[in-house]
Parts: sequence; C-alpha cells; structure tokens
Amino acid sequence: MANLRPARLHRPDWRPWPGSPRARDLLCLAGITLSGLYALAMITLTPVLIATRPVLLELLSGSTTSIMAAGAFSDVESKLRLTVVAAAALPGMMKFDLIFWCAGVLWGHRVMEMLAQRRRHAAAFARQAEQRGSRFAGLAVLLSAFLPVPSPLIYAAAGWAGLRLIPFILLDFIGSAMWAALLTVFGYLLGTNGIAAANLVSHYAFASIAGLTAIAIAPHAWHALRSRQASLACSRAARQRRECRVAAEIVSQERE
Repeated sequence: MANLRPARLHRPDWRPWPGSPRARDLLCLAGITLSGLYALAMITLTPVLIATRPVLLELLSGSTTSIMAAGAFSDVESKLRLTVVAAAALPGMMKFDLIFWCAGVLWGHRVMEMLAQRRRHAAAFARQAEQRGSRFAGLAVLLSAFLPVPSPLIYAAAGWAGLRLIPFILLDFIGSAMWAALLTVFGYLLGTNGIAAANLVSHYAFASIAGLTAIAIAPHAWHALRSRQASLACSRAARQRRECRVAAEIVSQERE
C-alpha cells in the first residue's frame, strides 16, 4: 500500500505584505494596531470627560459626540469660542489618517481587502478607486466624513490609487475642518439639551462604557465568528475529500 500522508490544510495569510516583512511594514502594522487600542481607550475616557472637559476629549478623540458636546458648552459658556471648538477637533480627527494612507501605498489591494471585510459599500468603493485613480480618491478623502464607507478604507485607497502625500494631507485637513465645523454648529444649536445629554452620559459612566465597548467590539466579534465557522467548514470538507481519496486508493489497490 502506498504511503499516504494527510494533506496539509491551507491557512489564510493574515499578513498584508508579500514575503518577509520590511521595517516599514512592521512600523505601519504597529501604527494600525495602536489606532485600535487607542480607540478602545477613548471609549473608557468618553463618559469621564464629556461633561467636564469636552474640548480636551475632542482634542484626544475627535469623536462626533465630543465635538457636539463642546459645541453645546460653547452656547452656555461664552468664553468658549466656536472656532476654538472646531479647531481643537482636528488633531483628534486626523491623528491616524496618515498611517492608513501609508498602508495603501505599501500594501495596495491586500490591505483594501482586509479593511473592507465583506462590506458591500466598502467593496464597491474599492472597485471605484481602482478604476478611477487618484482624482476619485482625492475627492473621497475630502468627503470621507460624509460617505457611508469606513474612513481608514478611504485613506488606504488614496495611497493605493497614487494620491501624493501633500494633496492627501491638504484634502484630509479641509474635509475634517468641514465636518468639525458642521458638528460644532449643530452642538451649539442644541445648547442646554446637548449639555444635559453629556451630563447623562457622564452620570451613567459604567453603563456608557459597557454600551460603547459593546458597539465597538460586536462587529469585529461577529466577523471573527463567521470567519472561524467558514474555516471549520473548509477543514471538514478537506478532511472528507482526503478520506474519500484514501478509500478510493485502497479499493483500487485491492482490485489490483
């Protein structure tokens, strides 16, 4: 009987770079990992700072809720100018954008697939960016806050499509300033109602942290569960094919 060894199952490669990693690959991956950890840290800080230090919170996180809360406080506290509120949000909004642009430059289509994660709008946007090039990507960067596509995917697409560094930074800055100004004005119009909502979030800090954490983790947990189920199904199918092949070879040898 021939020596039959089980075939080695193919494991999907999670690495976005081909072959051995370079120093720039590792640095970029470390930056993306840091952005995820930073986002989780901001979830825990939001209920603590939103009612007492909203400008500091928007400076750190650049989140929609923090900008609107700071705008609402500017309606009550006349010393807090709307321009200061809008400007303070920009560092928090743009802090990791350049990392994802670099990921697109370094890894191209591979990182686009990883960031899209089977989302219909994201996949459609990636195809459009591939076909239309840097002009389309530049317009998408300018309007990234208004599009139903994850911003990191847009920035990676800009790097992949060939949008240069300086135009990317300028368009990202203008688009972020537009979004920050819009949220600031909206928070200002909310006034005391916005402050009441911020105080409510701060008062129920534990429940707020738990809810925000669940909202942030749930999509990733669901995607990981689906990927694991698909991997197990592929493993079972491969094992069944291997057993059928072994049985067929045994029958063939017995007939000989």
